[in-house]
Amino acid sequence: MSMNYTAARADFFDASALVKVYTKEPCSDVARHYFDNRPTKYTTPFCFYEAMNILKGKWKYQGQLSIEEYLDAAFQLTAWYGTSSSTIKDLSFTDPTTFGEAKAIAQRSHLDLSDAFQILSVKKGYFSVLVNDSTTVLVTADGGLATAARTEGLRVWNLMTEPAPQ
Repeated sequence: MSMNYTAARADFFDASALVKVYTKEPCSDVARHYFDNRPTKYTTPFCFYEAMNILKGKWKYQGQLSIEEYLDAAFQLTAWYGTSSSTIKDLSFTDPTTFGEAKAIAQRSHLDLSDAFQILSVKKGYFSVLVNDSTTVLVTADGGLATAARTEGLRVWNLMTEPAPQ
C-alpha cells in the first residue's frame, strides 16, 4: 500500500498579505483561499500591528473601507491573531543581538527594520527549525520584501506575481 505524504510546514503572513486576506483588493481572493487552506499560519506582533495600521489608513485616510468594513476586518484579524500567533514565542526585537541582526539585513537589502525583522523571524524564530520541504514560506504581496527574503535564503511566495506554493 503506497501512501503519499506532504510535508507539514508553517506559512508566515506579512502585513501586506494579511490585509489582502481581510479586505477586498487585488489578489484578495488568492490570498484568502491560500490562507483558509493552510493549517499552520502565523505572523509576528510587528506584522499584526502593521496590518492594523494599514486597515486604519484604508478607512480613515484613503476612504477605501467604510467604518463597518474597517471594524469587521480589524475584528477578524485580531480574532485570528489572538488564537493563532499571539502565543508563539517570537524573537525579541529589543534584544541587542536581534536588533543588530535585523539592522544588518536592513542595510544589506535596503529594507526598513520591520521588514528586516520579518526575515529574521522566519530565519531564526519559532518555526525556523523546520527544514527541507517543511521550511516555512514567507507569504507577501511586497515585491521588495520577496526579493530580499530570497536573497537571505528564505522560501517566499509573492502572491501578486506567482502561483501558490504546493
